[in-house]
Amino acid sequence: MSESAVEFSSSLWERRKIEAMSRIQQVALDLFDEHGYRNVTVDRVATAASVSPSSIYRYFGTKEMLVLYDEADPRILEVIRTAGGAETIAPADLIAVTRLLVPVLIESLLTEESERRIRRRLQYVVTIPEIRDGQTRQMRDLADEFRMLFAERSGRDPEDLTVGMAAATGVWGCVAALDHWAATGFTRRLKDVYTEAIGSIVDAIEVMFR
Repeated sequence: MSESAVEFSSSLWERRKIEAMSRIQQVALDLFDEHGYRNVTVDRVATAASVSPSSIYRYFGTKEMLVLYDEADPRILEVIRTAGGAETIAPADLIAVTRLLVPVLIESLLTEESERRIRRRLQYVVTIPEIRDGQTRQMRDLADEFRMLFAERSGRDPEDLTVGMAAATGVWGCVAALDHWAATGFTRRLKDVYTEAIGSIVDAIEVMFR
């Protein structure tokens, strides 16, 4: 499957929102790097990014999310939402489609620039306790989104234990991969770490639905 086979069907408004959030995050990271995370207020980020503070809170919710926001998350959710058509698809078939899409997603989303930004963000996750706590909340929310989406696509009950375990395995497995990347000094390309990790994650989820 070629990269062109993956189409993100987000609306123009959603794409512009992602672009705006990425730009604001870049401004925030530059300020945090120069002055220190705790020395930079949301108001200061807003002024530097030429937006209002209310816009930042509307987009990100908290100051911590200026660091934690990952533009890949809504794109991945959208791909899962549309993979294999809009109809209900059996878990085994959904997993098979995921195996095909994962290499394409990794290649298209993990550019050298995006890896540099993720590395910058992870340094704050490691050193600032409130950002680490924010990451935990963020991942719990993301696991809930994946759980609801997987249930919707597969026709399973969203409260099904296996569905919940599959979502948690996917999300927290990726967190473990990021932690490994940081702990080993970012010596490998993140796309290589993710390719290895996600292969194992998909294997584990497949076993759950046998």
